Amino acid sequence: MNADLSSLVEQNGAWVDDLNYLNDTFPESGNVTVLVTITDGSDLKEHVVSIEKQLRNQKIFKEIFAPQLLAWFEEHPLGFVTQDEFERIEAFTRDTIKPAALAAQSGSLDLYLAELAQSEQPNLTPLLEAINNQSVDWAKLAQKNLTKPTAYAITLVAEPDASATEPNRAIMEAIHQSIIAADLPSNVDIKVTGQAALDFDEIADANNSIAIAGSASLVGLILILAIGIRSLRVIVACYLTVLVGLAWTFAAGLAVIGHYNTISIVFMVMFIGLAVDFSIHLCLHIQELRVKGENDSLAMRDAISHSVRPLSLCALSSALGFLSFYPTAYTGLGELGVVSALGMVLGLAATFIIIPLFFILFGYPKVRHQRDTHRFAWFGEQLMRFKGTVFSLAIALTVVMGYGATQFKFDFSTLVLKNPQSESVLALNQLQQEGLGSSYQLFAIAKNQQQAEQWQASLIKQPSVASVRVVSDFLPKDLEKRTEQLQALFTQSDIATPMSYPEFVEMAKTQRWQDSERLPDTIDSASVSELLFAGLSTSLNTLTQFEPVTIESLPTDLSERYISQQGEWLVVISPSEDMTNVDALDKFITESKQIAPNATGRAVAEKEVGSIIVNAFQAAIMMSVFGIALILIWSVEKKRDVLLIFIPLTLASLSTLGLMHWLGLSMNMANIIVIPLIFGLGVDNGIHIVKRFRAVRSLAAFFKTSTPKASLVSCLTTLATFGALIVADHQGMHSIGLVLTIALSCILVFSLTLLPLLLEVTKKKPIE
Repeated sequence: MNADLSSLVEQNGAWVDDLNYLNDTFPESGNVTVLVTITDGSDLKEHVVSIEKQLRNQKIFKEIFAPQLLAWFEEHPLGFVTQDEFERIEAFTRDTIKPAALAAQSGSLDLYLAELAQSEQPNLTPLLEAINNQSVDWAKLAQKNLTKPTAYAITLVAEPDASATEPNRAIMEAIHQSIIAADLPSNVDIKVTGQAALDFDEIADANNSIAIAGSASLVGLILILAIGIRSLRVIVACYLTVLVGLAWTFAAGLAVIGHYNTISIVFMVMFIGLAVDFSIHLCLHIQELRVKGENDSLAMRDAISHSVRPLSLCALSSALGFLSFYPTAYTGLGELGVVSALGMVLGLAATFIIIPLFFILFGYPKVRHQRDTHRFAWFGEQLMRFKGTVFSLAIALTVVMGYGATQFKFDFSTLVLKNPQSESVLALNQLQQEGLGSSYQLFAIAKNQQQAEQWQASLIKQPSVASVRVVSDFLPKDLEKRTEQLQALFTQSDIATPMSYPEFVEMAKTQRWQDSERLPDTIDSASVSELLFAGLSTSLNTLTQFEPVTIESLPTDLSERYISQQGEWLVVISPSEDMTNVDALDKFITESKQIAPNATGRAVAEKEVGSIIVNAFQAAIMMSVFGIALILIWSVEKKRDVLLIFIPLTLASLSTLGLMHWLGLSMNMANIIVIPLIFGLGVDNGIHIVKRFRAVRSLAAFFKTSTPKASLVSCLTTLATFGALIVADHQGMHSIGLVLTIALSCILVFSLTLLPLLLEVTKKKPIE
């Protein structure tokens, strides 16, 4: 199954060239990000080192990049701390390191104690460690003044296995194995995101959603058939026909396309609601003829003879509604169209094969000679009685829903199609909140350092931009100035008079210094001095020695990711807002490209793909309407019936779009197929209603036939099965189910109210 929706659209244009140039120039972007966080604020780095080591043991990963672990940042610590952190380091150096540094020159413990006693806030930790026979790690003590990172990001590059059923499963399993091998404590949390993880979770959600929605739709089908048909034999016959047709369609789709995507797989649920319509109409027609007195075999033959043409037209019109996307650039929906067209043909074939065989082999249902049409007859009487009101309401609805339809909004983000509670989506949101990246970062390529830093200065002022990174950001900032400030601490002091250890202990306890109660009465001065001063010089050099650094000094792992071989600079732009909000995403893209015109990335690709899909949507509607109009012109006897059939369908389309606006819903890459489908699916009812109305020639007689009941039951079964998609975790499937439920409800209402009335009031009066 293919889960990458952007790959299901034919792509060309300048934005594709920009994206290809980015990938060619800076190929190490990575398609997996491992986010490691800790819950209690303790040191996380050692655990990140452990998981990174295990990941490097996995051959599937071509590249592993954990920038926060690079030694470069430890070699120049003063250049990568905030001003508040530096001020704490400065105070620590003055009150803790300075006494030791002055005393170390003479190796005098008494001098150290005297200098420490003069500090504003004496820190007894180094002395206590030495007394307890521990070597003092001055660098580690200094780091306690820094805010420990609570989140680390590791970027991985791995190729999905395109030949596998789940292309990214091997990648995810390798990460899972590495996590187990790292044996991390319970307070360390690991989440995985990036394109590979998002695709993997989407396929899992799609499979689970199809299983749940498919089961729900089959249960819903039984309930609707039980209520509407009330014949066990008919229900079993219809059910069996659907299952056979479903198996045929699934196999045919694999044979013709070779795979499914997270949109085309939805047809497996949709088929249940569509194919059963054929069975319902045929079975009810057989029952109607048997009620009139025809024997079983004759009723079967006549029902098939009368049903072949209208049901074939329905199958053809539905197939055209689905196939309307096939000639467009939206190949993903084109694949759905092909599978759906096959399903319509195979579902029709299954109806005319399985239903007769079932009744012949297992017997016909009992004939109920009391025709259950009185409710429909009453409904028809009320329609005629209040026809003026019905037409007035239709006009008012057209105005209100027409306005809502003009507010049509398309959400091009693929994030809205994914389960918001999946690990990869939650990790993506957390990754952005931690400021460690985002799948929706934009990347711009500047000609040189000057242009890159100019773009950076302008971009960071934009409200939609959270941060802008260029390679010079990895150079330590204010390093020389801060080093000089620390050096000055050691030249601004008079040497104190040495103090004996007993005097120091007495002062500490009298003034109640922190940890003073832990000081013993006597110590081994020589041993304590050695442990105190042994590692001091290294820490002093780190804090007080300045070495100029340039771009050329940067580690290769960093510089190669941000500077091309041609000297071009990569500018990485991160968003400040929620990228599931299409307005925020659009604003981010617009503001970024105004400054850096070649900015590209996933966000730009989705926006451009969205434009292609909207154009495909418009073309699909035109093709769907045109193709169905040709079928109707060819199939109906009175040409004005073509217009009459299209009136409720047009109103259903306007109502669907209008209701979506009023309910705060938007079109997306998945549910955009619904509007062309309204014509493809809705025309089925139109054909049945017009054919039967013209046969009986009056509205009153029409509502006494089996057609209104068949149309109602078939619409309800379709609603029940399509509506089952609403329970799907996969948001694309959920949105298809929700919008189709709205659309089919509109089709049902307008087909059974407005269309019969239009047929009645426009029929020619008999000549007296």
